[in-house]
Amino acid sequence: MIEKITDNVSEIYEIIKYIGYCIAAITIWYKDLILAKLGIKKEENEVEKTSLNNLQQNMDLYQELVDDLDARYKTRIERLQAEFDESFGRLQSELNNLKEVNNQLNTLIEKQKKTIQKYVDKYGELV
Repeated sequence: MIEKITDNVSEIYEIIKYIGYCIAAITIWYKDLILAKLGIKKEENEVEKTSLNNLQQNMDLYQELVDDLDARYKTRIERLQAEFDESFGRLQSELNNLKEVNNQLNTLIEKQKKTIQKYVDKYGELV
């Protein structure tokens, strides 16, 4: 009699196990339908879609910001380079003019030294 009960328990266990597998398979097969009926799947899809749209908008905004900054800095660098070149040219021109004036003054000083030396030789040292 104990053997019959043990055999029956084993058979019942196998039947319950088989029924569990069937229920799981049916649930998985109709999972989308069940979730759609409960409204869960649709909300998840909408949330995911909204998240992806927000992410794409953020990425587009970031790319626009990077492009704008890049253009601004390129323009600013070009403007600063042009200003530097202009200032450098002006300073170079002024330097050349000052060198010319310096040469003229050195020539004038040398002439004045010679003139003074002539007067010193002719009239003597002035006290």
